[in-house]
Amino acid sequence: METQHRLLSPPLRNRLGELKFPLHILSPHLTNQSSTSLVRSLLLAAKEIESLEKPKQWHPQQAACITRRIKLLSLLFDELYDKEELIVPPSATVSLRELLIAIQKSKVILQELCRNKRSRTWQLMEGDLISRRLEEINRDMGKALEMLPLGLLPLSEEVREHVGLLRRQTANTDFVASQDSWNEGETRLRCEVEEVMDMLEAKGAPDPERLSAAFAKLSLDSLSKCRAEIRKLQNEASLQVATESGVSALGKIQRLIGLLVYAKSALFDAEEDEEDEEEGDKCELVPCSPSFRVAAALSCSRSIRSYSAIPDEMKCPISLDLMRDPVIVASGHTYDRASISEWLDSGHSTCPLSGQKLPRHPVLIPNYALRSLISQWCDRHNVPFHFSSEGNGAMAAQAAETVKTTVAYLVGKLATGSPEVQRQAAHELRLLAKCGNDNRKRVAEAGAIPLLVHLLSSSDAEAQENAVTALLNVSIYDNNKVLIMAAPGAVDGIVGVIERGGTMEGRENAAATIFSLAVVEDYKISIGGRSAAIPALVRLLREGSTRGKKDAATALYNLSVYKGNRPLGVRAGAVPVLLDLVVNRDNDSGAGVTNEALAALSVLAGCLEGLAAIESNSVPAIPVMTDLVREGNEKGKENAMAVLAAMCKTGGEDMVKRLLAQYSETIIPALQIVAWTGSPQPKRKANSLLNLLHVQLKP
Repeated sequence: METQHRLLSPPLRNRLGELKFPLHILSPHLTNQSSTSLVRSLLLAAKEIESLEKPKQWHPQQAACITRRIKLLSLLFDELYDKEELIVPPSATVSLRELLIAIQKSKVILQELCRNKRSRTWQLMEGDLISRRLEEINRDMGKALEMLPLGLLPLSEEVREHVGLLRRQTANTDFVASQDSWNEGETRLRCEVEEVMDMLEAKGAPDPERLSAAFAKLSLDSLSKCRAEIRKLQNEASLQVATESGVSALGKIQRLIGLLVYAKSALFDAEEDEEDEEEGDKCELVPCSPSFRVAAALSCSRSIRSYSAIPDEMKCPISLDLMRDPVIVASGHTYDRASISEWLDSGHSTCPLSGQKLPRHPVLIPNYALRSLISQWCDRHNVPFHFSSEGNGAMAAQAAETVKTTVAYLVGKLATGSPEVQRQAAHELRLLAKCGNDNRKRVAEAGAIPLLVHLLSSSDAEAQENAVTALLNVSIYDNNKVLIMAAPGAVDGIVGVIERGGTMEGRENAAATIFSLAVVEDYKISIGGRSAAIPALVRLLREGSTRGKKDAATALYNLSVYKGNRPLGVRAGAVPVLLDLVVNRDNDSGAGVTNEALAALSVLAGCLEGLAAIESNSVPAIPVMTDLVREGNEKGKENAMAVLAAMCKTGGEDMVKRLLAQYSETIIPALQIVAWTGSPQPKRKANSLLNLLHVQLKP
């Protein structure tokens, strides 16, 4: 193998650590079978490029140029593949392998440019990098064609002429020169966006017409598009955080988010904002009674929840209050410093939003761009941004006493009131428990938990929903999890709501409560031991809304981390339901649930019963996982590879042999691309799975 390695060109040698080609492809002395296999891989890769959608927003000319050149190459591959007895001479194998890598690189970039789920503003700001990558691909193709010994290959004169033309095109500098003119409009727009962001950070007000024109060019001409773009940028931040330039990328992304937050209020009507607001109990500010408004307004001297128009991007995901000191954690998400510090100090080691593990000594990066925007928003709405310390202690004491009195009053009504009064009291406690851990602690200390558990069996669907949602909100404070689990009938009552709750929202919030409680290791065992718990979650997987399916899948994942619960999930029929959600990820039935379903599958595949259920499913799982490794988002790729790895580890050498015998031509190239192009975490998983496949094949 060492001799073979020396025969490869330096660019390919440098990538051998990451791109693990099958051994017969790496051999310079190719047999008839491996020659055909290499040419077939080239032909399929070229055809895939031809079938890709054309980029419409950024780099359309460069993409079209690269696509045309690969289309010309497909004539070469097609003619070679048609030869009945093809032997590729050793001097040509290096060039063909270099061309295969260049085409694979092209596919990755072109897919990224066409993918609607990626942020268009981030792609604009990264335009120079994309241009350099396209130049590199063009240059690599030129070098490979220059080394290709056409005279030793069985080609027609027409194909030789085509390849000769392509050699000349890739050898000259027209591509680089053309890029400057092709990118002129993008460069100008990028400069405009940079200038507007600089002006905002200097607390200036950009010209509205200029801002509107820039956003029109970005195709961000409505509030809903701005909100969607912000979500894409937040997702981009989580992808970039683990890269070498993570800190720098996070700063750029947060500047873009700041620009979009400003544009939302500067360019679009507040009425449209209200219409576009996402629904859901976890994010929505629900109208509440006067007593609750007084208590909530005073519950914390830093809270301004009485302002219902706070942009979501300015709220801390933990406290749901306006952030005063926003900081970025390693996952790329932004929190208020006080809230995330309290979260970390209480012993948590993961990001609250993504669940990603944080470093042992996490660094909190100040988000100056967002802080400046929050300050400007406060100025415009007459909201105090800085609180003076004078009188703060007295105000906090008054707030604590007011909330304590309000909670005691509501718990009393919950214990002795009529059914209508109990329903309203549970609703008020549900809302209070949404507003910070102090309130959650007070609700539990006042004795509300056993009374809320009693309401779980109420025939009043609204009262039942209020009770289970109040328990969900109370459970966010870790100490309260112990009290809920200790309350007689609590777990059975929550499971009962999942099974036969009067409202779908109540059933879904009950599943979210199980997910919250099952974070604690010991509770995975006690909850999973309830015979109805896991079947109820599987039923909700079939019947729930997107949010309900997510909560059910995540709860099932948490419970199945304990090995003893995995066979229970399989026997309850979880595997075919989860696979169906993954297969139908582009349809209404499975949209938005793919990552959660894959995560649950990855743990269920860790037992023999789960592996058998996956293999016996009517839709073969491995091609589905391969498609996700090729086409999915970063999290989807990771989870799909986790499913495949679990299958291989559980099934052992026999499973690996079956997988490679049937799917090696699709799964291995897909893993190779991730190993080369992925961010660190997917790259590690791809290399680990490739190593697992090769290790298992050793005699």
